[in-house]
Amino acid sequence: MAESIEKRPHFKPGEVIISPVTEADLISLAEGYYASFDPSCTQAFRFAERMKPWLREPHTRWTKATLSPTSPSSDAAYPNRVIGHAGWLAPARTATETLNFWRKDASEVLGWRAKMGWTEAYEEELWSGTDVEVAMGVFEKWDRVRGELMKGRVGGYWHLAPLWVIPEFQGRGVSSLLVRDVAELADRETPSTPMYLEAMEKAMPVYRHFGYQDVEGEGAGFVMIRYGPPKEAVEEEKEKAE
Repeated sequence: MAESIEKRPHFKPGEVIISPVTEADLISLAEGYYASFDPSCTQAFRFAERMKPWLREPHTRWTKATLSPTSPSSDAAYPNRVIGHAGWLAPARTATETLNFWRKDASEVLGWRAKMGWTEAYEEELWSGTDVEVAMGVFEKWDRVRGELMKGRVGGYWHLAPLWVIPEFQGRGVSSLLVRDVAELADRETPSTPMYLEAMEKAMPVYRHFGYQDVEGEGAGFVMIRYGPPKEAVEEEKEKAE
């Protein structure tokens, strides 16, 4: 998910803080998922529990957007509320693995039940209320398409899975801050490290602004890949250097 294209005043510099997610954020994070996506996909507490092993996996980057206490939009009664989130699988992981953490079988593949000390019954309870068959159908297809499109990509790539901003703060530049956080890392490399995502069609224009490109074939309409900064940004940097 990304922000809507509705025109709203962007936050001023310093109003939004981008920082790493911790386990203490997971309930707020799960509530954000619940507000931003189909409620049938998530139940806040259960989903927060399922996310705990995500934070412990190497070669990942989990960031949150929160409001600075000095922001006029900040709520003193809820100072640590997560208003946006981005989850990334880093190149060192995607170089050897094509596995979306949203998949139920990710737990078996990565050994989360043993690592977390979950019983089989407890893990099944964490998935109750979720249409596992539908979810697995979506994410297995996405991983298959990703595997085909990025096959042979030496060194891996950044995979965004997912990004969201809660509805009341969409259209104010939060998603741009979350994307820029990793785009700057990608562009430090020469050539830039590719960035891959799956998006709803209505969100794709936002990502094109950052240099993401549509693909043809089976991934058309939901897959986008960024191979470097947008042309306008490159030209601007050249002008500054001259």
